[in-house]
Amino acid sequence: MSTGGIDLDACETEAIHEIGAIQPEGALLAVDEATGVVTHASGNLHEYIDITAPRALNRRLADLIGEDCFNEISRCPVMPFVPHVPLPVFLDFTSVAGRPCRLECTPHRYKGRLILELEKRSECRLDLWEHDSLRQRIISDFITPGTLDALAGRAADIVREATGFDRVMVYRFAEDKHGEVIAESTNQPDSFLGLHYPASDIPEPARRHFTLNFIRIIPDITCTPSPVLGTSQPDGDDAPLDLTFSRLRAVAPVHVEYLSNMGVKASMSISLVANNQLWGLVACHHYSPHRLTSSTLRFCEIFGTNISVLMQNRENTLLLQRSVSAERMAYGMEAAFRSDNDLHALLRTHASELMGLVEAQGMVLRIGSRTQSFGILPEEEISYEAIAHQVEDGMAISDNLGALCHLSEEQTARASGAAYLQLSEEGDDVLILIREEYEQVIKWAGKPEKVETVGSDGIKRLSPRGSFALWRQERRGRSKPFSYVDREVLRIIRRALFALNSLNRERAAVRAHNQSETEKTKLRLALLEAERRGSMGELAGALAHELNQPLAAVTNFVSACRQELLNFGVEAPDHLIQLIDDAVDESSRAADLVRRLRNFIATGELQLEEVDIHPIVAQAADLAYIANGRRDNVAIEMQFDPNVPPVFADTVQIGQVVLNLVRNSLEAIGREHGYVKVSTLVATEHVEVAVFDNGPGIPPEVLGSLFEPFHVSSTSGMGMGLALCHSIIEAHGGRIWHSPSAYGAELRFTLPIEQDMKE
Repeated sequence: MSTGGIDLDACETEAIHEIGAIQPEGALLAVDEATGVVTHASGNLHEYIDITAPRALNRRLADLIGEDCFNEISRCPVMPFVPHVPLPVFLDFTSVAGRPCRLECTPHRYKGRLILELEKRSECRLDLWEHDSLRQRIISDFITPGTLDALAGRAADIVREATGFDRVMVYRFAEDKHGEVIAESTNQPDSFLGLHYPASDIPEPARRHFTLNFIRIIPDITCTPSPVLGTSQPDGDDAPLDLTFSRLRAVAPVHVEYLSNMGVKASMSISLVANNQLWGLVACHHYSPHRLTSSTLRFCEIFGTNISVLMQNRENTLLLQRSVSAERMAYGMEAAFRSDNDLHALLRTHASELMGLVEAQGMVLRIGSRTQSFGILPEEEISYEAIAHQVEDGMAISDNLGALCHLSEEQTARASGAAYLQLSEEGDDVLILIREEYEQVIKWAGKPEKVETVGSDGIKRLSPRGSFALWRQERRGRSKPFSYVDREVLRIIRRALFALNSLNRERAAVRAHNQSETEKTKLRLALLEAERRGSMGELAGALAHELNQPLAAVTNFVSACRQELLNFGVEAPDHLIQLIDDAVDESSRAADLVRRLRNFIATGELQLEEVDIHPIVAQAADLAYIANGRRDNVAIEMQFDPNVPPVFADTVQIGQVVLNLVRNSLEAIGREHGYVKVSTLVATEHVEVAVFDNGPGIPPEVLGSLFEPFHVSSTSGMGMGLALCHSIIEAHGGRIWHSPSAYGAELRFTLPIEQDMKE
């Protein structure tokens, strides 16, 4: 472990995973996986298994802890995964000195070594999850919060109640990586709520470890670390043991100094990880040494994973709500544009709604040689050439326009930020949304800069801040920052206006060349169809993003149940294990279905293969019947033509079409007695599939828009089901239509037979 001064770059480059020591709360052994021989041992090993570290090196682990314990550890699936949630193994053996040893061992495999962290076993092994009051508190508290900050506040209260820390904070990282305390639970007279911490407080090596490990516990910052001793390697590689996934890893000196400056004697951090990114932390402080039981630590690990999922879902819900609002506005503009192709008139009608959607105060539209302004803008016109040079993927965003070009005081007050959207391939047509100056006072926990000092050895060092007293920073000349949600909304707006402007240009070109009215109509419909598909793709992407988090959570929870049964030696019946495996498989299958539907809608991607259509149709119809509650009042009849040949089709997509059609039929029948008939036949060069029900039929007024998005027919919700079926069948080279019948409803679709598709 380095004892020298910390240079100016040390915080960003220090190899804290090779610190060469552990906290003395436990002992460590590292074993070569191939030979089972001890390669590393902590200096305090004798306090746990009655043998010193030097004597333990180069000996077989089985000789130290017994063959039974060695075999039990060897059988454990202890490969680290991200984020790392280690599971304990309870060991009972006789030491080399003949003394009974009862230890709790947390093993993991990494870089060819089996690393064991040993702690003295607590006599009380009651899991915190078994406390009724806490369990009921978790369930009730996490149903009610409607906002992200409210959820964070409940999380802070529960963690402090479970762990007994003096102060528990939840803070979230901004895009520039600085953190803000959004929730706090404390028994102290002062409060850190609302304070900001600079990004430099958590250097990159620490951020990496927070992402890889869910929890970091430091019971006593004043303790003396125990060095990790190693054997000499034949190849001369005597690098320190990699402690990336070690819970006992010693604390870097700069972090000890940082905590000391805050008056903190013990700390714990629970990582909040979403989409493999460090979203934030639950930071726990205690002003005296503070130790937790292994059961409490496991509770915090599992609780942290749940909080990560819940908080990410809260943000995803906001994204989905704002995205749906943007999609609806885009669709409304598209509908209005059909009767009037003047884009300036269209924007004039929707200006207030559009600016309100992205919290802009002004807007400039430039199409060709015509410019139109809306809302509040500077009296002195601004040149936007500087931000135009920042465009990527048709869009540039800045909350500090003054950093890109010179602005007067009046221009800064009314236009500190801008979103620059290109509406044409050439970049000549643009929409610029303006945000006014946002005067912000940031409350920092001490002045953000670290202190540069020169030691007696003449080396410059970067020391942590010595004061955490409130320090206010007034930020001017900037607008309110554009959030990730704002950016997604702006992409939807740009896409819609880009398509309409493209359509406008195409119409002008058609008129200029005096083409026929038929050609103009075909082009307009083709472009609107492309835009419709794009609209569905954006919405499908947002829905898939929202659904994948709970699906992943279900998989994690079920897997955790199975692991907990193993941890506590519960021998579960085979049928229960099978049910758990089935639940994991079905969650994975659902996630795959969501992914493939999203890819198809967004990109038209199909995974074609030669298939027999009948099993696909039968399975989809059965799934629809099961999902509808297996009602006794409804019968499903299958009538398949035995001469139907194979087709080239995407199994998942065609199954989704049949599932939607059968489900719509079952919903149309309702509680009345009825039946659904699903049939196939060979029709010339196509295979035809029909779904008929004897329900009330489809109202005549909706037949014309049956396959258009956002038109509700027999489906509930936003009316995307039949539009999705239409897109899937067309992508396969077939067609789908409503077939008139004397009663009930009948929908049919065709798929080309495989010979035709090959040609």
